[in-house]
Amino acid sequence: MTWDTGSRGLPALLGLLVLGAATTAAPAGAWALDSERAYTSASQQIGSVTSGLGAIQAAIHKSRGEQRTPAQRIADAQLLMGSRDYERAANVLNQVVEKYPDHPTAFPDALTLLGETYFRSKQYLSARRVFLRIVASSAEPRFAAYQAKALGRLVDICLRIKDYDALDAVFASMNSVPASTAGSALAYARGKGLYVKKDFGGAKASLGAVDPQSEYFHQARYLLGLIAVKEATPPPEPLKEGDAPPAVPKTRYVAAIDLFQKVTQLPADTAEHRRVIDLAWLAIGRLFYEADQWSQAVQAYGHIDRVSPEFGTMLYELAWVYVRLGDVDRAQRSLEILAIAEPDSQNIADGSLLRGDLMLRAGRFEKALKVYEGVRATYDPMRARVDAFLGSTSDPAVYYDKLSQEQLEALDTTTSLPPLAVQWAREAEDGPAAFAVIDDINHCRELIKQSNELIEKLNAVLSSPNRVRAFPELKAGEEKALALLNRVALARLALGQGMDDVEDDSLSGEIGSARARRRALEKRLARVPVTDADFQDREAQALKQWNTQSQRLQQLTLQTDSLQATINGLRRLLREGPHAGVVRDPASIARFEIELAQNERDLALYRQQTDVLRKQVSAGRVQVGFGDQRFIEDAQTRKAHRDALTREAELAAAGAGGADLAAYAQRILPVLRAGDAADAKVEAALRDIEGEVAQKSSGLRQIVGRETANVVHYSVQLDALDREARLVVGEVAMRNFGLVRDRLKNIILRADVGITEEAWEVREEQMTRVRSLQVERAREDRVLKEELNEVLDDSGDPEDEK
Repeated sequence: MTWDTGSRGLPALLGLLVLGAATTAAPAGAWALDSERAYTSASQQIGSVTSGLGAIQAAIHKSRGEQRTPAQRIADAQLLMGSRDYERAANVLNQVVEKYPDHPTAFPDALTLLGETYFRSKQYLSARRVFLRIVASSAEPRFAAYQAKALGRLVDICLRIKDYDALDAVFASMNSVPASTAGSALAYARGKGLYVKKDFGGAKASLGAVDPQSEYFHQARYLLGLIAVKEATPPPEPLKEGDAPPAVPKTRYVAAIDLFQKVTQLPADTAEHRRVIDLAWLAIGRLFYEADQWSQAVQAYGHIDRVSPEFGTMLYELAWVYVRLGDVDRAQRSLEILAIAEPDSQNIADGSLLRGDLMLRAGRFEKALKVYEGVRATYDPMRARVDAFLGSTSDPAVYYDKLSQEQLEALDTTTSLPPLAVQWAREAEDGPAAFAVIDDINHCRELIKQSNELIEKLNAVLSSPNRVRAFPELKAGEEKALALLNRVALARLALGQGMDDVEDDSLSGEIGSARARRRALEKRLARVPVTDADFQDREAQALKQWNTQSQRLQQLTLQTDSLQATINGLRRLLREGPHAGVVRDPASIARFEIELAQNERDLALYRQQTDVLRKQVSAGRVQVGFGDQRFIEDAQTRKAHRDALTREAELAAAGAGGADLAAYAQRILPVLRAGDAADAKVEAALRDIEGEVAQKSSGLRQIVGRETANVVHYSVQLDALDREARLVVGEVAMRNFGLVRDRLKNIILRADVGITEEAWEVREEQMTRVRSLQVERAREDRVLKEELNEVLDDSGDPEDEK
């Protein structure tokens, strides 16, 4: 049989064979590879296998070595902190802390950064635990440079969680810090703590020691101004009913204003310093307002720029200053800018009502009515939802459970709490601490859930045949080993096609059976991966199948959400039908409610089934790809083809297929033996990799088992803490939402009062106009009568005159 030189695909096919790529098998009667080219390419491929063994051993040695040094890990954590990815930064730093507890520099550095990471992510209790560990290790020289930083952060944590009693222990630890290492940061931290403890003398002494070149100098000067305000303000005196509070003397806050003005003269070189300067101007404006110096207050407020975080607060307070000055137009302009600049501000409701009052006083009744009605339309539904939420239960434990659920993300917005009400409740008295407990517990539950999912994935990988995927270096080595084995297999494929070129008949007897087995395996053998692109294609194909299933699950989830939204809409229609004029009999409403409840139960069951399927898809993703069933089939095909080809060559060399085939078989038998030897070497390296994988898998299983036990322990502890916090936090949250409800009621009441006042003002104006018209009409009638009388007098009868 000869090659058709006119075939356009022949050069490309030969190039692929020389490079060791996959080829398609040529059955009897089809184009086959030239016997001489097959022998040459197979010899070259088998000879190149030995040179590739070094990459396999390098992968094994790399997996046994240390991946990254402690310094490199700390650098990674700092980059993550810079990008505000505190969760991953904490994971990296915890690895350093756990693996290198005896390192002279990496351990204290990582521990300090870990505490800072927790502090920036508002995990204050975790941060306090870390910084207390640093302070407790003050006797070790490697922790000496980190004491001031840790003590300063402990003061910040006590202030944020309002644990002022713990400041005494922190102050005692500060006294043991050498003066040479204390610095301005520690002096500023001590001054803050003493200010909160109302030790103003000690606070001034400590804050006065802050170096002007320190980054805390602006803050220290600002605190000195606050201390001056506290010292100048006398204790409040009880007032009799009906008495007005005494006027503030204009000279009371002169010293405090002078201190704040010195703060405003400092350079605004950082964002924090710019905010301190803005707070100083805000304080100056408030003090001038208290002393009835309105013009000076306007000038002070005018220094706060619109890009400042305090711009919204300044606008609201500036409006009140203009009200005191009697400048209604500027007051309204400030409130209008506030409504645009910060629509979610705490002062937005009061500002809107004030704007309505100013419009009412200015006689713009229609605009005032629109403002009042807008306030009522905005906040009355909030009050109704908060009131319904509070009326749903009076048990703090049940209330806490409801608040801990992810109901704010529910599809039915009519039953969830308004975001603004939640924000006000968080900012109310003891709200930050109470809601922080709820947020922390929910966050811990989410972390435990993620940990369980990660454990499930790891167990799925470790229990699957392709567990080498858990170790990237070993996976790369095994991929190289399989590529070499497949290259030898393709060399055998070429030799088999060379035998077909010498003798294309099916033959008979045992050699015919061996040839038939070999030819039946060639099509499957041609699909084995050899290059990196081949392995990547297989990976993509495997993931594509699971991605398709994941997309179908997502479509089902969207359908479930759509059905839930439909149910919520139907419930709302049943609830608001009477208000819209749609009246139904109670029997129909009861039947609809039963059907909706049944549909909701079905949807809940569908969601559970979807979650189970989603977990199975997630586990399936980590079990497919490199090392899955297709690679097992590759190994089986390679072995069967090798055995069939070797038996065929041996029988052919013995003369079972004719003289020409016997000569070619005798020629390729050494090549086949070389291929077997190459396979043995690669398989030995592959067994080394599998042994390394087994060893690392065993260690990883132990770690996973230990962490599983830890996660279970954490879950038990979290449940215990949850039970302890349920009553206290529930009481605080319920009280704060009660305050929010009262505030909303007050806003709505003021809006109703404004609407009523507007109606009375319109009525009074109309009555005034009626009285004016009546007076004008009476005057005109009198004038007309007088003119008529004059006319009648002038046109008297002559006979009467005679």
